[in-house]
Amino acid sequence: MSEAEESTKEIVEKGDDSSDLLSRYNALLDAYPVYTKVLTSFFVQGVGALLGSYLTSRSGNRRGEKKGVEWAEVFAFMIHGGLVNAPICHYWFEWLEKNGPKSTFKSMLLDQLVVQPPLLLLMFVTIDSTKAALREIRPSLSRNMTAVGPTVVNSWKFWPLAVYLTFRYLKKKHYTVSLNLCSLAWTVYLSKQS
Repeated sequence: MSEAEESTKEIVEKGDDSSDLLSRYNALLDAYPVYTKVLTSFFVQGVGALLGSYLTSRSGNRRGEKKGVEWAEVFAFMIHGGLVNAPICHYWFEWLEKNGPKSTFKSMLLDQLVVQPPLLLLMFVTIDSTKAALREIRPSLSRNMTAVGPTVVNSWKFWPLAVYLTFRYLKKKHYTVSLNLCSLAWTVYLSKQS
């Protein structure tokens, strides 16, 4: 365990004193910056989308229609915040601090004029795509339940041997590339079946 991880563990395990919450959070940011930001953004985006959806449902939408919380939208915002926005912002701000302008004002301009417009477009596309995918889960399950059984049986004819031979004869660092090459044949088979 690294020194940062040990100090993080000590701080996190100190107790439930709410005044110490910020120092525990900062310790997590120091030890696990990306993971901490991913989970934070996941939670914050979810709460924001939930509040927005709840307030819209109470007052009615733009057309005056009242509806319940739109859970697909809440989860879409959570997924975007945690899996897309948080990692991009983490690495962007790291880069900006090391390589960007020394002026805070110029850094802000670079961020807002160059990076934010494509990030906003990515946000809208990600949220729309995720909402569409989440709404399609139930119909997709219905359509594909009959195909799962035969596909699993056929996968057992192919994958155990591929995995066994990979584990038996290759170094661990080559497992992924070997199984990706095996996946090429498997993907051709699946494409022919669909």
